[in-house]
Amino acid sequence: MGRKLHGWILAGAWLACGGAAAQVGLGFLAETPMARFNGDDIRMMNGAIEKALATAEIGTTLRWANEATTSSGEVTAQRAFEQRGRPCRDLRVVNRHRRLENSGVYTMCRDNGQWKLAQ
Repeated sequence: MGRKLHGWILAGAWLACGGAAAQVGLGFLAETPMARFNGDDIRMMNGAIEKALATAEIGTTLRWANEATTSSGEVTAQRAFEQRGRPCRDLRVVNRHRRLENSGVYTMCRDNGQWKLAQ
């Protein structure tokens, strides 16, 4: 379930790691924390996102940290609402790796039993 839910996050990480990203104007992603994340970091981040979508109360911040890589982050459920009859949540996601930090607010909606990035 986590792999399907967060493909949008993983896609950014994989693009950031490859030369193809620079060729299509996405070279800036190479300087983001996710470009430095390993598999354990991704799993920890996805676990926090899944928990925020499934159970976190609005305003609750879920933190994760991987001492082995110095990567960390937090996910905060900011708002719950309906959009086109679907339950949705705004999540503030902050990712860190050493001195790099990146954050954003993402709207996720539940569609056919799966959380997806809203369009």
